[in-house]
Amino acid sequence: MLSLPSLGLALAGLLAAAGLSTAPLPRPLVSPLRAAPHTAAGVADTLPEPLKIVFFGSSVPFGQGAAGKYGYVARYAALLGQRAAAGQGAPWKVANISVPGDNTSKVAARWQRDLRPQQGRYVVLALSLGNEGLHGGGQPVFEQYKTNLAQLVQRARAQGLVPVLTNCYTRNDYTAEDYAFIKQMNLLLHAWAVPSVNLLGAVDDGAGHWAPGYWDDTLHPNDAGHAELAHALVPSLFDALRAGKGTPRKVATSYVRLGPGRRGAPTSLALQPEALLHPFTQVISFRAAGPGQLLTLQDSTATGSLRIEPGGALSYTSAKGGRLASQRRVADGRWHQLVLTHYYAGGRTVLYLDGAEVGRLAEKLLTRRLRLGGSQAPVGGRYRNWLFYRAGMNADEVRALAADSLLQSSLELYAPLDGRSVAATDSLTNLAQSTNWLLRLAGPSGSGQPASRRKARRGAGR
Repeated sequence: MLSLPSLGLALAGLLAAAGLSTAPLPRPLVSPLRAAPHTAAGVADTLPEPLKIVFFGSSVPFGQGAAGKYGYVARYAALLGQRAAAGQGAPWKVANISVPGDNTSKVAARWQRDLRPQQGRYVVLALSLGNEGLHGGGQPVFEQYKTNLAQLVQRARAQGLVPVLTNCYTRNDYTAEDYAFIKQMNLLLHAWAVPSVNLLGAVDDGAGHWAPGYWDDTLHPNDAGHAELAHALVPSLFDALRAGKGTPRKVATSYVRLGPGRRGAPTSLALQPEALLHPFTQVISFRAAGPGQLLTLQDSTATGSLRIEPGGALSYTSAKGGRLASQRRVADGRWHQLVLTHYYAGGRTVLYLDGAEVGRLAEKLLTRRLRLGGSQAPVGGRYRNWLFYRAGMNADEVRALAADSLLQSSLELYAPLDGRSVAATDSLTNLAQSTNWLLRLAGPSGSGQPASRRKARRGAGR
């Protein structure tokens, strides 16, 4: 059986335990653990097809299981087209050269024949451990996939391409051991300096299988499953890459204060996801000594909230009416991290406090907007490290977040909220590989017009 790291082990330790950090790599290529040399938009536009994205993978990206093969790749291409028509992004062209049954070796074998003639700037390596032979193959297959995928990343970079990875996802024949390998591989990919997409967080039933009603056969999603996978891709990912935005890395930060305070100061910050949102994970660290509302989640018809109760407990009240509350007090003047993760396909929301599960609700949310702070926030409350992902997260990923690791797959927002300018010159900086931004709201309810709006730009993203 697979031996996973201890629950409190930081992700850096996991990387070392997996052997990835010490694996010899060919020179002068760049390890996927390190960022590729920074490429400005002008250099990126020197290829014949600078706005072309090529999906290079197996049957799921091919569209197997979807009517007319209109799978998650075609759905994402349609979204990019809609964004371009609305003036929200570049006019991207998407090609799909995925072949059912392909694995890392088969993709490598047809690289010159199929990928190079595309002459696109961006290549999405859309593979998984399933075709590699994980089911029954165990640790040797895990190591083979890790090594081969790293070599494909290096090969892409050596040829001037920008690689993007999709994380491993589900199959209905996976055992508990297979699922453990899938989760461990995804933790590694979260930490590579390569943009990546958390597909598992879109369709997982909690045991490594397709969520009920979202699969066509044992190996493939149906139309609904493909739609969920498409939601996990950050809509502006490629616009951010073209602008030269690098893979986010954890930075030192101080905090910002929100809520009741100085006259004229903003009372809240707001985030509006870039497109229709189904699965998500919301992360924030906070410090408070009294009760108040920490964050609200505006759904399609109602609003949910995360707050500190008068007795000091952390609570989640759903827009659907359910409620969860912690046994521990958090109004203690110490820093705490809350994680609220939602699997739309799986129909569940789970609340975590400092890496430990508080409870879960059966529900399906359609979150439209999130607001941090507000006039009902705890007096003197402090906030830092606001993260927002377009995918759900399992307990292993949440424990890695609690151990101060930055997971980057499907990350739409990473705002350190550095009010003292320790890490950047703007407390609204978004370091995630997206072009989304935060709104700074003023007024008694924090629901009026923004007092200022800052886009995420190259570098610090001010």
